[in-house]
Amino acid sequence: MAPDAERAAPVAEAARQHIDVGLLRLGGVELAVPVDWVREVVPCPAALGPCFGTHPALVGSIGVRGDVIPVVDLTVLLGFGAQPGQGGTIVVLRRDDVLLGLRIDSVSGLYRIPVSAVRELIDSGGEARLVDRAFVREAHLVGILEPATLFSMPGLPLVRCQARAEDHAALGRTRPFVLVTVAGVQIAIDSHLVESTAPAINLRRCAVPAPGWSRSVNYLGRDVRVFDQLATLGLDGATAEESQGPVILLRIAPDKLVGWHVESVRSVARISDDKFGPLPAGMVGRTSLFGGIVTDPGGGQNLLLDSEAVRADPAIRAMAALCRAAAASATQGAGNGQADGKGPPANAFLIFDTGARLLATPLDAIREVVPFRGLSSRVEDGSGLCGIGDHRGEAVSVYGIEPGMPAEDADLLIIAREQAGEGPRGYLARRLATIVNAPALPVPGGSPGARFVPARIDGAQHSIRIHMLG
Repeated sequence: MAPDAERAAPVAEAARQHIDVGLLRLGGVELAVPVDWVREVVPCPAALGPCFGTHPALVGSIGVRGDVIPVVDLTVLLGFGAQPGQGGTIVVLRRDDVLLGLRIDSVSGLYRIPVSAVRELIDSGGEARLVDRAFVREAHLVGILEPATLFSMPGLPLVRCQARAEDHAALGRTRPFVLVTVAGVQIAIDSHLVESTAPAINLRRCAVPAPGWSRSVNYLGRDVRVFDQLATLGLDGATAEESQGPVILLRIAPDKLVGWHVESVRSVARISDDKFGPLPAGMVGRTSLFGGIVTDPGGGQNLLLDSEAVRADPAIRAMAALCRAAAASATQGAGNGQADGKGPPANAFLIFDTGARLLATPLDAIREVVPFRGLSSRVEDGSGLCGIGDHRGEAVSVYGIEPGMPAEDADLLIIAREQAGEGPRGYLARRLATIVNAPALPVPGGSPGARFVPARIDGAQHSIRIHMLG
């Protein structure tokens, strides 16, 4: 990240052990944006207002509480192809008193990333990148948007919001909240209580169910019990079992999580202290886990979940106590690494799927990974060359790793770092599986120099051959 960008960030991330981000979906790709930059998230109207500029990514404007905010389409800026249709969601970013809206498909929740798990992405030409960092979440590579780069793009119209003295004071008293809906009840959850979110498809039946929580999810090798009954929180109603809404993972204690299956995550928004109010008289004494009412940026009324009361509740603490590492994960360190400092040194490897098998390649041998848009010309030879493609305006030689596999079956192009005297090369892949830090071990009975890395993917242990790109 450039020094100027670091100074512009609302909160310096360097001193943190974790980074809190909002998870975004765009054209089937998962992205993230640091929560400190997000002012609010609002639905995209059926028709946007006029464009106040000619930047190719500008798709219109939206009025939000008196401010007319330019809206840009990230698919254009990231080169994902055609612009999405109507609908979706707009994430309003704020740098000081300047605003900009991003049109995306949806917001899927919050996520807390250890700083040690984030990898920096560097442009080979030294230019600032819009996606400048990445991390692995549930076997998917998630790119982190750098808002400072976005705000610094030439020709992009920005709006200076109507700043008032009371606004600046209120901004210093804002906190990010996850706004969810369950059985028609709107609830605000302090983002510091939220560890992450998990898709409903990951839910499975508990071997020993209990009243109120009969399902669980696996999160980073830990079995997390999930409740869907509002009775757990002292209210009536429940999330339907077939609901595809996400599971909110609540951080009850260090390494102790509880899952809450909700109907939907409506938004992630920063809410100031002056938007808090007391519980209605009819609810006082009915439940001790809600501390009041919060008015969200759209004017909606939300019950405020009391984080400290939730963490102290005996039933929730008992559920969290069952959050334990899976038996297989106890031996993960022995299989993957260097817990005792002995043996071969661990290195970072990208694990990817060719469509026929999983392969590993050193992470430092990769320049970037981009969607594969097809061949501009087809050329074949015995070295695996499929043809020539276009990447950022330059020709790139495209190679297939699996013999006989059509280039049309690939979804990704892994761009290798250029070697002296060679042009850019790209290698076809179907999907990215994960990034691991693991030792390169000799293949038993294999040819001299053959190596593999141990890795756990989708709950199963694999021995994955190392493939050197180029």
